[in-house]
Amino acid sequence: MAIQIIQVPYDSGHRAQRMGRGPLHLVDAGLTDRLGGPVITVPVELVASAGFSTEIGSAFELHRALATSVAQASKSGDLPFVLSGNCNASLGTVAGLQSAGPISGLGVVWFDGHGDSNTPDTFTGDFLDAMGLSTLTGRCWQALCATVPGFRRLRDEAVLLLGGHAADEGAIGVLKSSGIGWQHSKTLRTGSLVKSLAPALSRMAQAGVTRVYVHLDVDVLDARYAAANEFARAGGLFPKDVAECLQLIFERFEIAAAGVASYDPSLDQEGLVSAFATSFLETVAQAHRAVRTNATSSNAIAIEATRTD
Repeated sequence: MAIQIIQVPYDSGHRAQRMGRGPLHLVDAGLTDRLGGPVITVPVELVASAGFSTEIGSAFELHRALATSVAQASKSGDLPFVLSGNCNASLGTVAGLQSAGPISGLGVVWFDGHGDSNTPDTFTGDFLDAMGLSTLTGRCWQALCATVPGFRRLRDEAVLLLGGHAADEGAIGVLKSSGIGWQHSKTLRTGSLVKSLAPALSRMAQAGVTRVYVHLDVDVLDARYAAANEFARAGGLFPKDVAECLQLIFERFEIAAAGVASYDPSLDQEGLVSAFATSFLETVAQAHRAVRTNATSSNAIAIEATRTD
């Protein structure tokens, strides 16, 4: 089993600008070496076009290409790690996992400083990332989503938002009227994770979720600790909070893929966000390998017992 680092270094269709620099910076800073074991790096690039590029057109072109790369990685038994400038790359990741199969049992755990649950009817801004979870759950852009190979909308109960301290009114309204799970940053910082997060994970399991895509928008970090991008705000989580959440997630679900998004290295003068994102992926890799090793050992013991009999 290898880890495939799939890089999508774009922000709103612009390559290697603003948050689009994040995927390249993380690899240049030594992510591959930190992960250990076999690691494959796969770039996802826009195909050069003579036509005029638009954010929506470029985003969905990237989603389609990413879905293919993630599906290939998953089908080969590798673990996809998607590094993207934008959160909405999650559409391609989820579609790729669904294409590789099985479709049933897949859920999403989404770390984010924002709600990402707006639709064009609740949002006066101009940023697709504000609609990431609404897109995944079928609330918007579904005609375009149908062009992404393998994509099927997720049930609300299969999705859990962790953080959301800077969620706007539109996103809050959608979340409250939906079945999407939400554990606010304030709750997760109280030190009673077992009381707050464990029941939310149990609800996902009861809804049939067995494996998850774990998504990290780095602006879930409290901006007083480090500013991951220009949208970062105070009141978020700290690295230890995210690490504790991960342990509970590992205890409950198989990891189908992980992603890191929305990192602008130009604001990370002390390298705290880079270290956080790298540690996040390193922790996921170690947990995944431990599960695979234990499964292999159990199979070997079973085979040996059969031979003995």
